[in-house]
Amino acid sequence: MDATTESQYQFEIKKLNREIRRLNKINELLRVVNEQVSRTQIFIQKGSNQRVFYIKQLLRSSPYIQILTDSKLQTVMASDVYYQYEKDFDYDEIRSGVPLSSALKNILSVEQLNDFMEKCRLVLNGAQIEPYVVRTYHNNEKYDFQITIQLMMQNDEVIGLNILFVETTTIIDALERAKQADMAKGKFLANMSHEIRTPMNAIVGMSEFILRDCESPKARSYASMIRSSAKTLISIINDILDFSKIESGKMEIIKSYYKFSSMMNDVVILLRSRIHEKPINIIVDADPTIPERQYGDEVRIKQILINLLSNAVKFTHTGSITIKVNPDVNKYEGNYHLIFSVTDTGIGIKESEIKNIFNTFVQVDTKRNRTVQGTGLGLPITRQLVHMMGGEIKVYSKYGKGSTFTFDIETKSDRLTPIGNLKFDQDNLGNVEIFKASFTAPDASILIVDDNDLNLQVAIGLLVPYKSKVDSATSGADAMIKFSRKRYDLVFMDHMMPVMDGVETTSMLRKMPFGESTPVVALTANALKGADEEYRNLGFQDFLSKPIDPYELEKILLNNLPRNLVVKGDQQADELFDSHTDSDSSADKDSSKGISTSSELIDSKLGLRYSMGKPEFYKKMLGIFASGNHLKEIDELLNEKNWVDYQIKVHALKGIAMTIGAVELSELAKSLEQSVKSGNTDYVLEHHHELRELYQKVVDLINSGGVKIS
Repeated sequence: MDATTESQYQFEIKKLNREIRRLNKINELLRVVNEQVSRTQIFIQKGSNQRVFYIKQLLRSSPYIQILTDSKLQTVMASDVYYQYEKDFDYDEIRSGVPLSSALKNILSVEQLNDFMEKCRLVLNGAQIEPYVVRTYHNNEKYDFQITIQLMMQNDEVIGLNILFVETTTIIDALERAKQADMAKGKFLANMSHEIRTPMNAIVGMSEFILRDCESPKARSYASMIRSSAKTLISIINDILDFSKIESGKMEIIKSYYKFSSMMNDVVILLRSRIHEKPINIIVDADPTIPERQYGDEVRIKQILINLLSNAVKFTHTGSITIKVNPDVNKYEGNYHLIFSVTDTGIGIKESEIKNIFNTFVQVDTKRNRTVQGTGLGLPITRQLVHMMGGEIKVYSKYGKGSTFTFDIETKSDRLTPIGNLKFDQDNLGNVEIFKASFTAPDASILIVDDNDLNLQVAIGLLVPYKSKVDSATSGADAMIKFSRKRYDLVFMDHMMPVMDGVETTSMLRKMPFGESTPVVALTANALKGADEEYRNLGFQDFLSKPIDPYELEKILLNNLPRNLVVKGDQQADELFDSHTDSDSSADKDSSKGISTSSELIDSKLGLRYSMGKPEFYKKMLGIFASGNHLKEIDELLNEKNWVDYQIKVHALKGIAMTIGAVELSELAKSLEQSVKSGNTDYVLEHHHELRELYQKVVDLINSGGVKIS
């Protein structure tokens, strides 16, 4: 081998060695990388196992049915709760993959499952589905579920769905009970309004008769107080309804024009009736520049003042109560605020308790005021009403010295005639505005339909000044007979009547000749907000609430009688209510100015009171009762177990019996009525015979002349 060849070999060997060293380095590097990859894989596997473990733990501890699926809607995992509802699949089957529709076949109905699967497909396609509630039955038990369907994504790729079934049975049941309770409360309030307003109808109506017919200034003064207090009592009854309306957000402020001095007069009259014999002076300080004609909700403003003044009377034993009213601007252009304050010299309020006085059902300083009655609703309602009329209410008090409540309301006036100096003499009830009819309608024919005879007589009496031809009907059937024989210009229709109520009767009248063109006005004691609109939707032209307000009655007549029948001017009806009582002779009118209590069966003094103190009218009421044959109808309804009409009839008997002074009979009828309402018909079956016996005794007493005029 020559030197050149050897040198070349040496060069190649060196070259190979370098390559070997390089390869060794690469091999070492690959080994290190391989070890790192192995460690990374172990870490990833550990993390994956950990995540799976966490997911399993979450599903195991979840109180809800939770199902994870892949993008083909095959199950991947499910919570342990799922297996409590679904026994057809175990853990391994769900992990292996089961069609979602099969996995839920025992939880959802076929219709629900089809709807659910459609929603799942929509979510997979990118749609947003809001959680929704379904009601299902499993093992004869009811379940409510809120279903949530969410998309699962990984690296911007859809990998499946996360489905959650949250059982809401308890919540739904609670909501349904609350809804039923709210409906029951609304029904109770409507019934209460009806029960109270029906006798109030007689009180207001008869006070109107006294004001119209009586010549004695003192008697007229007393009657005006009765009328004003009765109207205020209606407003107080509405306070109870208002709390429910405020809670449900249904309270409304209804504005109209009113006379400021008249409103203040009503407030002062009521305040005097509340004070009774307490040595308390009433001071009214109203800015004389306040316009007489105001625009606002007069009823709500009086309600606020009455609430504040009632509190002042309760907590003031001597001294004075001051009502102060001032405007907040000198010019009355557009809206402005009236600032009212009620200041008393009573026991005052502790500073620490002032913050609590507007809380519901709260009466502060209960230890000191334990003898003072009150529900704690007046001030909370007052604050809400003030806020709704654009104002604020504040209280300032010094314990042991007295309190001042100040509030403002937004108002306006279109006439600047001032009220001047308001004077309310302690011996004069103010300028009482006695109602006088502003027109007559002698050629108008009016039909009044009401199953309560007393209500009929009151309505007839209120229509006397208009000289109209008035007929009455005591049932829907009776109304249809009268309507078929005569054309009427206006019909007043009571709502709550047995057999055919007012709505059904009106519907039948509409099908008779002239029925479509005859205005029918709903006459009812249901004065809940929205009742007027409800009755108009039921086919009535108008709505008149009991007790009947003569001013509202006149509006109804003007709005519904044909124009050619209304005679305006100073003509006034000179007939007295006596012309409608069918008295037998003038001797009846003069023979007796009082009436004695006949027996324990009939308190004739009470009956006379309900008859406006008129013996001849009371005799008519007794005759109506004795000839009514109410017992036969009630017996038949009992035998038929027609509890709906039975309740209506004993309700009517309760009112009619009280009207003639048969207090015991009225109370027994009331107990039977309440038993039917509560579903305790066993009590009715056990005690109905007592009603029959007592009723017959009362009728026998009347027919024998046992109720004597002395």
